[in-house]
Amino acid sequence: MTKAESKRSPLWITLLFFLEIALFLPLDAVLMFFCLQNRKKVFLYIVLATLASTASGLIGYLLGHFLWDIISPYIVPHLISAATFARFSLHFQAYESWAIFVGALIPFPLKVLTLSAGVFHLGVLPFVTYFMSARLIRFLLIGGSMLLWGNQVKTFLDRHFHRVILLIGAKVAIAFLFLWALAK
Repeated sequence: MTKAESKRSPLWITLLFFLEIALFLPLDAVLMFFCLQNRKKVFLYIVLATLASTASGLIGYLLGHFLWDIISPYIVPHLISAATFARFSLHFQAYESWAIFVGALIPFPLKVLTLSAGVFHLGVLPFVTYFMSARLIRFLLIGGSMLLWGNQVKTFLDRHFHRVILLIGAKVAIAFLFLWALAK
């Protein structure tokens, strides 16, 4: 709470969203909290979160792109079959723009999305364009919701926090099932 109300709150939100590649939870709740605590800086938070998240995504893309040749011999034969990997690669490349856009828009694990885009050598410019666009839309929806319905959202979250967490977990599980179905 002190970080969200401090003069350095833009720095904190930028740092958290830049470190998103290493974190395991979507940071939507952090953005909501910061926007609720300081509504005058909502649009600044949205822009900073978008830029930092895109930079983090680009790092994931580059890691997948350049390290895959080194680690693939340990992953493909042991964790996933070569046929399944090839099928997944074809699906991902066929729907590259939609995969990036939808994956960045929904609460989908950022690491999986960005590393996969690098592994399958999707174009860097389309990746950044679709990723940044989707993140901006997502964060605008969150920040705009906090501006319009901040007090009601706070009351709702206080009452139904556990249900919201279950819903987010269900969405992540659905995303994994979707990827699993694509691989089949």
